[in-house]
Amino acid sequence: MKIDSKKRPLRIDSHQHFWKYNTTEFVWMNDEMRVLKRDFLPLDLQKELRAAGFDGSIAVQARQSLEETKWLLKLADEYSFIKGIVGWIDLRSPQAEKQLSLFSQNKKFIGVRHIVQDEPDDQFLLRKEFLRGIEILQEHTLPYDILIYPKHLRTAVSFVEKFPAMRFVLDHIAKPF
Repeated sequence: MKIDSKKRPLRIDSHQHFWKYNTTEFVWMNDEMRVLKRDFLPLDLQKELRAAGFDGSIAVQARQSLEETKWLLKLADEYSFIKGIVGWIDLRSPQAEKQLSLFSQNKKFIGVRHIVQDEPDDQFLLRKEFLRGIEILQEHTLPYDILIYPKHLRTAVSFVEKFPAMRFVLDHIAKPF
């Protein structure tokens, strides 16, 4: 591929969220996060991206539901500045392959994430059914976003070592203290 030296590279915000806020689905937002307790939609971001000189963004799921993944893909179809979606599928489910095949038909579906930080089992990443889902994800050559806390880092290293050919993203650098 020849690169045109007169064109500047795309500038992409690699991780941001959209949501329609409600207290039931966003219980993780405590009182210290009051500023987040409102809707955040594409038009809110679009003006900020332009002002900062960015060409687009990658929207990342904030809720673990197939409905949210569908909604994010719909937004990506409506707003060209949304360059990709990191969605959610149930990687532990016998339906994981079917869910992944469905979403992978959309070229803007570029990765998967699970909110591991909220799982009660600190070894969640190493559970057999979850590892099976990651194998399916690897077959589709899609990356996996790891969302954890520092207490999960040792487990995450063991997890990543099981898939040396796979691409991973460590979200929020594991939210250091």
